[in-house]
Amino acid sequence: MRPKDEAKEQLILDTALAMIFRVGLSGLKMSDLAKEAGLATGTVYIYFKDKEELIRRLYLYLTRKSTADLAAEIPAGLPLKAKIHALAYNYLQICLQHPEYDAFFEQYYRSPYFAETAEQLTEETSLMQPIVEVVLQGQQEGIIKNADPELLVMLVCGMISEAARQANYAQRTVSEAEWQTIFAVLWDGVVNYGL
Repeated sequence: MRPKDEAKEQLILDTALAMIFRVGLSGLKMSDLAKEAGLATGTVYIYFKDKEELIRRLYLYLTRKSTADLAAEIPAGLPLKAKIHALAYNYLQICLQHPEYDAFFEQYYRSPYFAETAEQLTEETSLMQPIVEVVLQGQQEGIIKNADPELLVMLVCGMISEAARQANYAQRTVSEAEWQTIFAVLWDGVVNYGL
């Protein structure tokens, strides 16, 4: 058996993402995906046994990609607030530059394809660990509220993704002044003022 071509697998995932952004998860057909990717339908099935596997692997692919982009170019040794500011700003940029990620994640979590397997949970935990560690560091230092770190991350990400979604709908960017306001509200939401 020939080894699989990583470039072809990447092409299929990227094409699927673009199609889902246009037609939604339910509108994605493997034959249409093959045609749009310029491949034979059978070739798509060599890489993904069915649509369900394709969707789950696309989820993991996007999770890996977005978490890698999230921590990009953040120097070590930043003070906690600056580190959270940089992570949050990177997340905003990801959401603004890749609205298709947000559209996919929103549909995926509400679809029958969403089923957290043990493998998926392990991978998600591993990918999110650096972000959760920042929150835990802040909690240990008494700076961040003593709440479930995953809940705090979810609240911050929800606000940022909604701000980006609104900007993308209006076909505009988020100004520096708007970003500073967003971050001030986020920071006020997670900081422990009971010091």
